[in-house]
Parts: sequence; C-alpha cells; structure tokens
Amino acid sequence: MSDGRSPAAAPATRVATFLGRLLPGAAELRHYHLQWLRPDLLAGLAVWAILVPQGLAYGELAGLSPVTGLYTALGALVLYGLVGSSRYLHVGPESSVSIVTAAYVGGLVTGAPERAAALASLLALVTAGFLLMGAVLRLGVIARLLSTPVLVGYLTGSAVVIASSQLGKILAIPPSGDQWWEKVVSVAAHVADANVYAIVVAAGSLIVVVVLLHWAPRVPAILVAISAATAVVGLAGWENLLPVVGHVPAGVPTPSLPRVRPGDLLNLLGAGASVAVLVFASSMLTATALARRDREHVSAHREFLGLAAASVGSGLLQGYPAGSSDSRSFVVADSRARSQIANFTAAALVVVTLLVLTPAFRYLPQAALGAVVLVAAVRMIDLVALRRLWRVRRSDFLMAAVTMGGVLIVGVLPGIGVGIGVSLLEVLRRALLPHTAVLGRVAGHQTWRGTEDDHGDLRLIPGLLVYRFDAPLFFANADVLRHQVTRLVDAADTPVRTVVLDAEGMVDMDITGAETLGALLDDLEERGIRLVLARVRTSLQTTLSRLGVEDRIGTGNIHLSVRGAVDSASDASAVATEPQPGTSGDG
Repeated sequence: MSDGRSPAAAPATRVATFLGRLLPGAAELRHYHLQWLRPDLLAGLAVWAILVPQGLAYGELAGLSPVTGLYTALGALVLYGLVGSSRYLHVGPESSVSIVTAAYVGGLVTGAPERAAALASLLALVTAGFLLMGAVLRLGVIARLLSTPVLVGYLTGSAVVIASSQLGKILAIPPSGDQWWEKVVSVAAHVADANVYAIVVAAGSLIVVVVLLHWAPRVPAILVAISAATAVVGLAGWENLLPVVGHVPAGVPTPSLPRVRPGDLLNLLGAGASVAVLVFASSMLTATALARRDREHVSAHREFLGLAAASVGSGLLQGYPAGSSDSRSFVVADSRARSQIANFTAAALVVVTLLVLTPAFRYLPQAALGAVVLVAAVRMIDLVALRRLWRVRRSDFLMAAVTMGGVLIVGVLPGIGVGIGVSLLEVLRRALLPHTAVLGRVAGHQTWRGTEDDHGDLRLIPGLLVYRFDAPLFFANADVLRHQVTRLVDAADTPVRTVVLDAEGMVDMDITGAETLGALLDDLEERGIRLVLARVRTSLQTTLSRLGVEDRIGTGNIHLSVRGAVDSASDASAVATEPQPGTSGDG
C-alpha cells in the first residue's frame, strides 16, 4: 500500500534525517517562523555590541593577540548554532577559559612567545576531542557534581583572580610572577612607575561603564566605553604615550590546522581534559538555567557535541577553546531572541568588524580593555547568592567558601576540582550522617511530624516510639539506625512497648542494611519491644523477604501508613479513645 510519497522523495527524506542527526541545530531551523526574524536580528546586534570589546579583552587575557578573541567567537558561534541544543547559549571567548589558556600555554612558550597562538589553537582542538569523548561515553552526569554553592564559590574566586590580573594593564606596569597574588605584589611594588595616561583612560572607562550600567542599562556600556577611549587616544595623539593594541591584520583567517611540534599534543592532553570539564560544566549550568526559565529541555549529549564543534571551529580559525558566556547568553535571551539566528547575526557582524574596523584597533588602549574586564570580574561576584547561602544553609555556604579558597590558592582549574571534591564529601556526609527524626502526632489530626519541626501542638504517645530514617539504608549508615533507636528506647521516660519505623525515606537497602535491621529486631526483642514498619517500598520488602527478615517481623507488622502502624500497635486502644477527625496524610 502506498504511503503517498513519490520514490524520489524517499532519498531526500533519508538525507534530511541524516543531516538532522549530524546538525540538529540546523535541522530545527526548518521550522523557523518569519516573525522571529526581527527580534533575532536585534538580539544579534545587542550581543555583538558586547562581544567585540569583551572578545578583544579576553583575547588579551588569554595571553594572545586581542583579535584572537574575535576569531574564537566567529568559529564557535557558527558551529555551536548548528549542533547545540540551547537556542540562547552564546559560545565564544570566556573569562575563565581565557585565564586557564594563559596559564597552560604560557608555561609552554617561555622564550618562544610566537608559538602561543598555535598552541592555543591546538588546545582548542584537544579540548574538542575530550568533549566528543564525553558525548560518546555519556558523561553528562559530570554536570550534577557542580551545585549552586560550588558555582557561586568558583565565580567569586575567579573574579578575584581576573580582577587582579588587570591591575598591570590599568596602571601600565608589567606584572611578574605566576600566581595572582605575586602579580598584585609586583604591581604594588612599582606603583610609583604607573602611567598617568593609562590611569586616566582606565578611570574614564570605568566611570562610563558604571554610569551607563546603572542609569541606561539598555545602552551597550562596554562598547561605548571602548569606542570613547579609542577615540580619545586617536584624537589626542596618545598612542605613543600608553600601551595600545596596535596593528591587527584585517580579514577573516583561513581555516587551517595549527603548526605545532610533535610533542605539543602530549603536553596539552591534561590541559585539554581540564578545559573540557570547565567548558561543559559551566555551559550546562548556563544553558539549563535559561531552559528552565522557558520550561524547555537541554540535552547533555548534544551540548557535548555542540561545544566540541565550537572548539573545533575556534581552533581552525586560530582561536582558543570556546566556552559559554553567562552575560552574553542572558543578553540574547533578554532581547527576546527566538533561535540561534541571533548568534549567527552576531557572527556575521564579527566578520564585518574583522574586515572593516580593525584599523581602529591601533588606537585601542590596553588600559580600557583592563577596565572593562575589571568591571566584568566584579559583576561575577554574587553577594546576594552568598548571603542567601549563609542565611538558608551554612553547609552550602561552607562549600562555596572552600571552592573559592581552592580557586585562590591552587588556581582556577584546580579550584573546580576542589569544588567537585567538596560536593562529593557533602554527598558522603549526608549518606554517613542521614537526617532522622522522632515523630509526634499533630493534635486534632492523624498527621505525624518530626519533633524538631516548629509545631507546638505535637504529642508523643507514652509507650510508643515513632522514628523516621530519611536515607537509603546501606553499609555506611546502617549502624546509625540501630544505635539511635536503641538509645531512644533506653532513654525513654516511659517504657517503650512498640517502635514504629517510618521507612518512606529508605529508597534503597543493601544486604548490610537488611542484616542491621535484623540485628535491631534482636535488640528490641531482648527488651520485649515490638517492631512495626510503615511505608516500606516494594524493593525493600523484597530484600527483607529474601533474607528472612520479613518473616521475623511478620507481614502483619508492615503497613502502608504511619497511622495504620500506630493503630496496630499494642497501645492502639489509647489512640482509639481520642476523637478521630478526618485525616490529612501521614506527613
């Protein structure tokens, strides 16, 4: 029976399906609506106004020619838009990746700075290889290890590192040393040699950016500040009185592989793996935040592929590893963009910039770029988030503080490792020291709440202990259950006749946990106490059955609710004599 399609349509359909799998972002554009074009074009223009000065500044921050930041943006924007899953994410030069690139590449080009550009491009390709490996091995779970406290601490520490790296540019004093504090000390030691013209330009740029951000947030403050500083230097003839970007070759670089030495690839393997983790984790956090805002979904698998494609594009165009920019991504989203056409528009404007506007870069002062990066660094510090962590959960604030300390002490990239380590330790702490509670009955209801909650109308029933264990029961924490229950039983003012164990939080149980539950049953039987279980999951009951613990407890002592367990207890008569209003759940 015919499906209504002509024979010639079948190959076309197969080709479209193949291209859809190879370039899913491009395939989605087949459903593009013409009415989206205007907001997409305006969003592209808005993000370009920020991208150009940031790209130049971040290229300098990476220890490369400033125009390298624009090369990175061009290759990354085009290829990520064709492959990635986020319609807003803006991928290109990013501050943290720039710092890491400078750290790794700088250590390999001592005495041969002319090799820096080639090694940075190779680093981009190596990073792309590890991102592609992450897609093949389905390693998207890595993103789960970077919690909000870790991100806040990482950004705060990175902001300090980035800001300190710009002091030398603002004062026109070449810093010395490898660590950020060494650079600050070296600049402070030679502050008397500061360039007055550089200070004036930097101060003016700072004032322009801060004023416009506060009073005219829709105006591209960074572009205005950079343009004004360039105009002042050019018109006043100051280009020989303070450091400037200087000559930048016009045009778009021809895609090509970097010219490197045979051993360079091996030297950059560790760096590429580290940068890949940084790029994926930070990009997923940004993309997920934007998607959650619009109730959309971001594919970790496609993000691996999209980010790999972005770094391939930047590497082939003489750039360095590309990462997502929080600020530029939110500009795209807040400009009501509907698709990656916005970032394609920004890429087209970058091409125009490289072809037409590069002569103006010879008057662009380094101090202005330093001031722009300094403002961006300060804005990375989220004081509101830090205060919220301190107020809501001190352990989360401690995670942020340790991560920040790791970034400041051991470096930006190792600092991420510190953050992941802290996250794993927090998971281990919660597993080893699970939350537990003694439950009391809410007066006038059949609802049972933890006695540590703020309920002044809770009552404990003499002779009955209702206890909740809020964690999987396994070898690392099983003894907590046994020791706490026996301690509570022995410390009770009225002899306990029945223990009700609320097992709703026990989402899993291993053999050790089941055996420990059997040992607890032995302890209670020695004291003449009955054990009753409530809200036991089917998988847990299966484990108990296979080990014979269920038979010892008795199926009649396993109930679907806390109320049912209490009513079946030996002192149920005392409960039954009280008024029994409508229930509101077990709580």
